[in-house]
Amino acid sequence: MAARRKENGSLTGSKRYKEEKAKSTGERAKEIAESVGAKLVDNAPKAVSAVANAVVVGASQAKQAATDAKQVLGAIAGYEGFKGSYASSDLTTTNDAYGGLTLPQVDFKAMVPSDLLNPEGLPECSEEQLTAGLSKYASAKRAMELYQVGFSYISEVGKAKLQMHKAQGFVVKAATEEVKVKQEITKFDIENVNLSATQEKLSQANENLKQEQIKTLASQNETEQLRQKMEALEGKRTAEIDRIKSQTQNIIQKYLKDSIASVA
Repeated sequence: MAARRKENGSLTGSKRYKEEKAKSTGERAKEIAESVGAKLVDNAPKAVSAVANAVVVGASQAKQAATDAKQVLGAIAGYEGFKGSYASSDLTTTNDAYGGLTLPQVDFKAMVPSDLLNPEGLPECSEEQLTAGLSKYASAKRAMELYQVGFSYISEVGKAKLQMHKAQGFVVKAATEEVKVKQEITKFDIENVNLSATQEKLSQANENLKQEQIKTLASQNETEQLRQKMEALEGKRTAEIDRIKSQTQNIIQKYLKDSIASVA
């Protein structure tokens, strides 16, 4: 029995399949860009992200993916009516889309057999390997759960430490305000002491005034007494003078009487 000739339209022998396989990734990307046409005008940023994600197939193909992405962006930028910011060639790209994580590369294309009736080159896994692998993945998943619980606990520790520092800050502020209040109270006490000292000085000045007033009164009394003494002495001298004058008159009168008597 003669072997059946593969007709156009079969899985691997069709003309369409060969044409699709012969096309470069860049050409397919350009067709994708042209097919979304008018939608890209209104939603260019989202379209670029979607196309770029479709082009990037793995870390091992990063360089080729970057080239394909540039072709996609060029096709979008060249589309008639597109006026978005992606028309500029000054674009910032990054080669670390996974944040430092390295993902295993899987060749999904090799998982699809070229002949479904005679599959060859497919990945294999024994029952023992499946059991061991599932056990390891289950154990690793439990470890991840424990990691998550641990990190959650560490987060709570951090929150508690943050609250502690906040509490310490408030306590320090309160203690500082307490010291300031005590300083103000001490200043108030000092002013009260100074006031008392000033009041004592006032009392002392008042006593000095009284003493000076007493001295003044004594001086006034002494002045009065001296005045009276001087007046008394003046009166005594006047009386003595009057007495001498009276005696002199009596002598004169007696002398005259005697003289008259002797003439008679």
